[in-house]
Amino acid sequence: MRIRIISAFVGILIVLLTIWLGLLGIAILTVIAGVIGGHELDRMMRPGGSTSGSIRIVSVVMGPALLAAIASWMVSEGKISGDHVPITIAIIFALAMLLRGTATLGRSSSNRKASDWAYWVFAAYVGLSLAHAPVLVELDKGRELILFAILTTFAIDSAALFVGVSVGRHKLAPKISPKKSWEGAVGGILGGVISAIAIDSIFDIPFSTLYAGILGVLLGVSGVVGDLYESWIKRRADVKDSGTLIPGHGGILDRLDSVMPNLVVVYWAALWSTL
Repeated sequence: MRIRIISAFVGILIVLLTIWLGLLGIAILTVIAGVIGGHELDRMMRPGGSTSGSIRIVSVVMGPALLAAIASWMVSEGKISGDHVPITIAIIFALAMLLRGTATLGRSSSNRKASDWAYWVFAAYVGLSLAHAPVLVELDKGRELILFAILTTFAIDSAALFVGVSVGRHKLAPKISPKKSWEGAVGGILGGVISAIAIDSIFDIPFSTLYAGILGVLLGVSGVVGDLYESWIKRRADVKDSGTLIPGHGGILDRLDSVMPNLVVVYWAALWSTL
């Protein structure tokens, strides 16, 4: 437990520092997360967890985040115009790399995992999700929105864990994640509503109370879906954790499973609120 707490504390300090640095800090952190996440997925794809690197799988994960960061900087500097350019570039790149990766499916008889479409789709999903971080921080009140996404996700996970351990009886997806319960999921969503409204008020984010509450529900649902998606990939790879980078917590993908989809939700919710 002590190791988990220390790891979490160090992680919080790193996140706060990168948010304070703005686009530069977020860009560096997302690219690093993309490289490490791609390496973790590459190991899951290979028999016996081989450490032999795959440039393709790492580039699918890291590439969109890097391109989105560069494009966001160019937009902020006035070198190119269009708020949607960075994420559009990231989407195009991710789809192109996904097509390139899946084009090799079935060619490898010695590496069944690496020729499995599920891993390539997950890689593109991770890359696109991470690509929303540098784009999100460049929006009006971007730093606050990043904190909103992360803190609300943390509150959702904490509430889900507390309720699930206390009163969880009905399994949510026993074949994918045996410890998760419907009670925990509902508790997480309620925690998301309360925390979203509170954080919105504290950081003076221009969401109405109703809008923040609805967003809390969406984040609660998307966080659970993201968590289950990563758990399904790990089940498919027959591994317990995506990696061992974070003592007491597992790999980078294990820690970002709920955060990644919620970055996407908060980004588009912020854009929608300005229409």
